[in-house]
Amino acid sequence: MTTWNLLRAAGIGSYVMLFLSFAWGLLSTTSFFGKRLARPSITLMHQFFSTTGLLLLAAHMALLFVDPWMPFDLGELLIPGRSTYEPLGVALGIVSMYLSVVIVVSSWLRTGIGPGVWRALHLLATPAFALSFLHGFLAGTDGSRPWMWWTYVATGIVAVFLLVFRALTARPPRPPRGARHVSGLPQSSSPTPS
Repeated sequence: MTTWNLLRAAGIGSYVMLFLSFAWGLLSTTSFFGKRLARPSITLMHQFFSTTGLLLLAAHMALLFVDPWMPFDLGELLIPGRSTYEPLGVALGIVSMYLSVVIVVSSWLRTGIGPGVWRALHLLATPAFALSFLHGFLAGTDGSRPWMWWTYVATGIVAVFLLVFRALTARPPRPPRGARHVSGLPQSSSPTPS
């Protein structure tokens, strides 16, 4: 039972960290923070939540692999649709895991892949969180317990609220560096005679 309790705790902890990373990422890209927190502090917290969530996810999967009560083989852990236990819920969790890995690894490699690719890959955070939510709700053995059920309800409501809030307060995209002009200088639409 120790392994079973640990893998459940790691799964719940991973979900909570993914939620915190998702929520923090949405909040930090709105005008909510303004100048209250320095950008490096915001980024450090976001990276802490996401990396901790990924480590807890790895622990959850490793413990599922060695658990004597309900062991999963590698195929069931890595290939959607292979699990005999709650196949849909487990498949959604596996897809969420792959998306989360892509997001976190792309953040580690941000300077190498460029901000455009990084931003595009970061859009996967919404489906990754939604699939993680559904995985826990459908396949998690604690989903029927009131405290966990309310955790899912609360995190789901907060996630939807933050998505709407982010959409309504989104900053307009900055023009490319070459398209910017120095403010205060007159702009001429016709060429200057020489």
